[in-house]
Amino acid sequence: MGDFAVKPIRSEKMRHRFLKTLLREVKALDLMVQEGRFEREKLRIGAEQELCLIDEDGEPSLLGPEILTDIDDPHFTSEIGRFNLEINLDPFELRSDCLRNTERQLLRLLSLGDGIASDHGARFVLSGILPSLTHRHLLRKNMTPEKRYYLLSDVMKQQRGADFEIHIQGVDELMARLDTVLFEACNTSFQLHLQIPSEDFVDYYNWAQLISAPVLATAVNSPLLFGRELWMETRIALFQQSIDTRRSTNILRERQPRVYFGNRWLHNSVSELFKDHITRFPLILANEAEEDALAVLHAGNAPKLRSLRLHNGTVYTWNRPCYGVSQNRAHLRIENRYLPAGPTVADGMANFAFWLGLMRGIPPEKRKFYQDMSFQAVKDNFYRAARYGLHTVFCWFGKEWDAGTLIREELLPMARKGLEQSGVNSTDIDRYLGIIEDRVGNRRNGAQWQIDNFRRLSADYGSGVATVALTQAIRNRQENGTPVHQWTNIDSRKVYTLDVSRDKVCQFMSTDLYSVREQEPLEFVKTIMDWKKIRHLPVEDAQDNLIGLVTHTNLRHFQEIPEEEWGSIPIREMMVKNLITVSPDTPISSAARLMKTYGVGCLPVVQDNKLLGLITDTDVKRIMGEES
Repeated sequence: MGDFAVKPIRSEKMRHRFLKTLLREVKALDLMVQEGRFEREKLRIGAEQELCLIDEDGEPSLLGPEILTDIDDPHFTSEIGRFNLEINLDPFELRSDCLRNTERQLLRLLSLGDGIASDHGARFVLSGILPSLTHRHLLRKNMTPEKRYYLLSDVMKQQRGADFEIHIQGVDELMARLDTVLFEACNTSFQLHLQIPSEDFVDYYNWAQLISAPVLATAVNSPLLFGRELWMETRIALFQQSIDTRRSTNILRERQPRVYFGNRWLHNSVSELFKDHITRFPLILANEAEEDALAVLHAGNAPKLRSLRLHNGTVYTWNRPCYGVSQNRAHLRIENRYLPAGPTVADGMANFAFWLGLMRGIPPEKRKFYQDMSFQAVKDNFYRAARYGLHTVFCWFGKEWDAGTLIREELLPMARKGLEQSGVNSTDIDRYLGIIEDRVGNRRNGAQWQIDNFRRLSADYGSGVATVALTQAIRNRQENGTPVHQWTNIDSRKVYTLDVSRDKVCQFMSTDLYSVREQEPLEFVKTIMDWKKIRHLPVEDAQDNLIGLVTHTNLRHFQEIPEEEWGSIPIREMMVKNLITVSPDTPISSAARLMKTYGVGCLPVVQDNKLLGLITDTDVKRIMGEES
């Protein structure tokens, strides 16, 4: 969508005009497939590297648009969140040095951009989901200020008819809501492109679907979101839910989210996919037609199919069909969208080599494998891989395989053969596939490294400090380029030095809280506080707004009330109503001063009247004690 001047569909006339153009472009595509009007002499690979920006404290930096302006290189482009950027790499012909050239260009561009970002007090980080991201970073004001992003968000929300909600169950559980599509901004990926001859597209697209699960299991790098441990590749669930425009008015009807894996094998041609997207998914945006695709085709030229590409760009299949034109020659590509960014460039390139080798190494006898295989089993493999990574058990051609054995014994030899047949340099093959082999052998991918360190750091410091420390450690380890399976664990004794003037309440607040409704009786409230041995109990209304606080000191003021009356007195009559609260970004030093000034033992942490956490005088004493 970023290549087009887009607009919302504001009238029936405009919709009809766009649809007419869209249908003519589909007819043109059908003719091109029938007549074989696609480049086949040379095949190319390409990639897009999405990345995160962090400030010197390890939190998301919101200076993406300013940094992009200063970089002033056409390879760089914006993303929907101010804390993200994207690098579009040049396509390289599939031959001996293609992977090496891709890596060199990516390293050069990362170095260029990171140097300019550092002038703004920011740095680049490659991470599927940045560990230090929090819900408060996803406010509408943090959307990149470009019209197309606001249009996309507003139109999708209009189609949904409600706020966007996510609910992901992993080791922990996360439920959250936004009034924009900015959940999408949490995801950063390394998107891979491979040009496919049109006559082979059906077989190769189905094969791409089949191998998605083991390739993803090898590469998972997004286990955390908002301090919760979820899936090994949480991006898969998060992206699907982040822009889901479906409504729950008819639970019996099967409707696909705009982010999806697929439901069936491809059988006819690439046109089948484009037609399915037009049929299933409502139009979101439109553009002005600059050509009559059929007329351009009949004149012997390659049409751009701008409208078809625009609509295709608003449907996010994990393996996406792509149409492009270069030097008046049309080509088809498969875009791999499921791989996460990071943990290092070396890891990303190893993932690229593994996927490319498998795509090129499809055994001739398996070209039509999909005629006898259940698509549901392949889809099940994919979501298992997202949840469990290298701990997955796959169904593979009717046999159960653990991920490590399948990759080592079946897929790595296949990938090596595919790269060799494509003429890739043997030294590069050894290096990239060697990284995959060692990573799988050690069961040490980015997700596993993050989980191992997050659990230890959380136990020592709490999840707020842990996520920031984890982010900073990822950044530091990325600098030397060592693949993740060789990364050392974080030394928790040296990870953190308190700076009370900069460190924020959100890093230390308790978020696993008990609360009560305003109508609950005093007896019930006091019993909960006794059971759980807590000194502070928040009170919320029916809309989950914080309206009061009950404390042990507060309750002592009502000891003269006969105990037999406690069961009939609602807590709203006893609670403290004039609360001293802080925001998540309040410095610890300010929180400490507020507690001392007002003589309170607890500060609720609030955003938009909603309780996010509590920080107590005990927390502050512990923190300040660590400082001294």
